[in-house]
Amino acid sequence: MSSLYLIAILPPADLSSQINEIRVQCSEKFGVRRALEPPVNISLYRPFKMEQAFESKMCRMLQSVASGFEPFRQDLENFEAFDMNAVVIRALKNPQMMKLQRSVASIFRKNKLDKQPAGSKNLAFRPHVAIAYRDILPEVFPMLWQEYKDVRFKRNFTNDQFSILKHDGKEWNKIQDFKLSGQKGQLDLF
Repeated sequence: MSSLYLIAILPPADLSSQINEIRVQCSEKFGVRRALEPPVNISLYRPFKMEQAFESKMCRMLQSVASGFEPFRQDLENFEAFDMNAVVIRALKNPQMMKLQRSVASIFRKNKLDKQPAGSKNLAFRPHVAIAYRDILPEVFPMLWQEYKDVRFKRNFTNDQFSILKHDGKEWNKIQDFKLSGQKGQLDLF
């Protein structure tokens, strides 16, 4: 049986709470709800379907990726609009995040896990935290974007892990965190 999964950076609880409050206010004011479904996150790879039997192997591969990275500072700055169907908080690109995303994406390529055609999605990584997406009505978008386009938002956090989440048919549940340990290739002496 297959399930829907998501690989993402989950900001610390206090920052996630602040951002979630923005999402809730946006939802209440503009009638958009889809962005409230997943936890506050920066997706490293779009949601994907995978056989549950492959879950433990996927987790081992992701742990291997995580062990090759040191924690890094992640900056979030201001709002951005995507194609008149999403308003997001921009996660500023940095070399560590971009390399981490490429490493996660390489798992899918090397293991032929992504069933979508090569030209479809996830090729241009635009790190962000969604405030509203997918269910914004065309007539509502201009008002929603007007609300956020000039709002200044600037936060940062030390990212020391990423997570894999699984959708149970109702909600997203975190199944494992992967600590960025920078230990790849180092030997344990004890």
